[in-house]
Amino acid sequence: MANSDKQTTVLVVEDHADSREMLCELLRQGGLTVMAAADGVDAIAMMQAATPALVLTDLRMPRMDGMELARYIKSHERYGHIPVVLISAHLPAASARIPTIAAFLLKPCSVDHLLGTVTGLLRQSAQSQAQRSFQG
Repeated sequence: MANSDKQTTVLVVEDHADSREMLCELLRQGGLTVMAAADGVDAIAMMQAATPALVLTDLRMPRMDGMELARYIKSHERYGHIPVVLISAHLPAASARIPTIAAFLLKPCSVDHLLGTVTGLLRQSAQSQAQRSFQG
């Protein structure tokens, strides 16, 4: 995948700066283009400027947590197609497990599992968009 390809842009949303930078670096090493935000509010502002192909978000954050961000993304026509991956050291409450999440990764997770999940979802999303474009 080419770094300049819009299909490879991942928005990492994580309130802890060290964790955010580590996730960004791992994704970059995997050949992906990365944007970063400190919480859901910042993520929405960034998405309005540049729409990512996938959002990787922490669960617990100030101002707007990962579940609220996922609900926001899935409720808007412009963003509804974007896969959202939740990554957290904490399991979400059973009642929070709703279809807005494409995948859940429990911290710590292996680099291979992280990259495999993200690249697999990016591939699926690109194929779905291509089918919609072909049919429409």
